Amino acid sequence: MVTYTQDQLDRYFRHIGYSPKDAEDDLGRLAMLQLRHMARVPFESLTLHYSQHHRLSLDLEDLFEKIVDKGRGGYCMEVNTFFGAVLRSLGYTLINVGGRVKAGDREYKGWNHMVNIVTINNTRYLVDVGFGSHGSVNPVPLEHNYIFTTVSPARGKLEYKSLSQHTDPTNQRIWVYSTQENPSAPWKEMYCFAADTEFFPADFEVMNLSTMTSPQSFFVQTVMCMWLLLNDNNNDDDKQEQPIGLLILHKDYVKRRIGDKSEIIEQFESEEQRVKALQKYFGIVLTRKEKEAIRGLPSELKTRCGHC
Repeated sequence: MVTYTQDQLDRYFRHIGYSPKDAEDDLGRLAMLQLRHMARVPFESLTLHYSQHHRLSLDLEDLFEKIVDKGRGGYCMEVNTFFGAVLRSLGYTLINVGGRVKAGDREYKGWNHMVNIVTINNTRYLVDVGFGSHGSVNPVPLEHNYIFTTVSPARGKLEYKSLSQHTDPTNQRIWVYSTQENPSAPWKEMYCFAADTEFFPADFEVMNLSTMTSPQSFFVQTVMCMWLLLNDNNNDDDKQEQPIGLLILHKDYVKRRIGDKSEIIEQFESEEQRVKALQKYFGIVLTRKEKEAIRGLPSELKTRCGHC
């Protein structure tokens, strides 16, 4: 299994602002790495819109260059492949598994998501750094009916159960990840995943091809970029860091969500404004060729003309 070198790990740690501490146990280190990663490596679809090739690589060296050297992120298969390789390089035991995302109130789609299952002291944890605004932000133990906080007041829940689409529900079970906006809101199923079936790189290549090329793919249709916001920490005590919100660029606006309050902080009327916002809020600088690559795509922001 390919892993990263110590030099690459050190560069990644500097990129996310993580300082390894000998006193941390494996679970504590994993939790801090996940928080720092999600606050520095955006969940984004930019390459599908702002590149000449509109393709995404799952090669580990390509991912390292994109994420660490270029300061970018990616969607689930990119960031979870990368984060899983980082964890393996640090000595963690894990498998990569596939998931199915639920389309709103409709049925589950085909295999189109990826998560990592990490085992620490005989306990398995869901570790997912690639599900955007509804994702978990800490390692989640695989326990039936386990409820946990994501970005307060939102909560998540894991269940091991059959799906309405199963043709033999008596003998079929799968892990289901659900969320609720607050403790009074209804639960909504987000995705299911097969924690006992390891997916190979070849499996994700097939999934990646569909997700990055299908006209029906959310990521093909949508320019988006988001990351986690952590509380200010003036004393450098890593253990006090907590997620407090999200910063989200979605199509033609940037939104900041802190707790249960959301505010649109900038609206775009042109590609030029959106490109400037990517640099302003996420530090992402596109080249001239990358900016030009979106021309003619459905996701391009057409400049509005008030007198046309």
